[in-house]
Amino acid sequence: MTESNKPTKTIGIIGGAGVAATNTLHALIEEELTRKRAFLDAHHPQIITFYATQVPSRSLFLEGRGKDFTHDYIEIGKKLKLMGAQAICMCCNTAHYSFDIIQESIQMKMLNLIEAIAVLVKKSNVHSVGLIASEGCLKGRVYERYLERICPNVRIVYPDLEFQNKVTQGICNIKNYHRFDTFDSKERPRNLFQSVKEHLVAGGGAEKVIIGCTDIRVDYMDKDNIDSLEVLKDLIIKEAFNE
Repeated sequence: MTESNKPTKTIGIIGGAGVAATNTLHALIEEELTRKRAFLDAHHPQIITFYATQVPSRSLFLEGRGKDFTHDYIEIGKKLKLMGAQAICMCCNTAHYSFDIIQESIQMKMLNLIEAIAVLVKKSNVHSVGLIASEGCLKGRVYERYLERICPNVRIVYPDLEFQNKVTQGICNIKNYHRFDTFDSKERPRNLFQSVKEHLVAGGGAEKVIIGCTDIRVDYMDKDNIDSLEVLKDLIIKEAFNE
């Protein structure tokens, strides 16, 4: 790292959805840059993070069981803009259902995580991709809108009902004490998500699996997957350094 390698933009993050995922995102950014030889605080980007813990559930809204979160995200985005953010991103995959209206209302650049993942799928040259995401994300067709446009020939493989229930259980358990269960616990999120991946690959023929919920990365990581939190980390670093 040298003076010319310093970040040039301040990034705003609408986080807190979930809390552990946002904390993990910050750690991933720091670790990535330190591995790239950052050795001063000044080698890391200025980040303004809003923990949107009181915003209505994105998934419940898209499931038809909760209030719309969009207005809250717009107001938070405007606050981040006033505080000096030069680009904004959202830590929640499901929140990207309202990406266009949020960006239009805030009137500033936003980093589109779902679009970036669809581009990665296209570059991977696979014919089928598994999707592990919240029930609301699936019902809102958050990923489909981008995958169908960017890589329309890629088949999307979904968990069946039993395994989608495991996804929901795993996401909930990331947020509660089961995250600290023993490694062999059936309630441990990583074990639930690994079983879903095996179901999509062995049972559904998925060549790659998208981890379409940033909470999942808190307790489960497989380098063969396209992990949304890792992709978001890369997007933030690229934008902060104007690469």
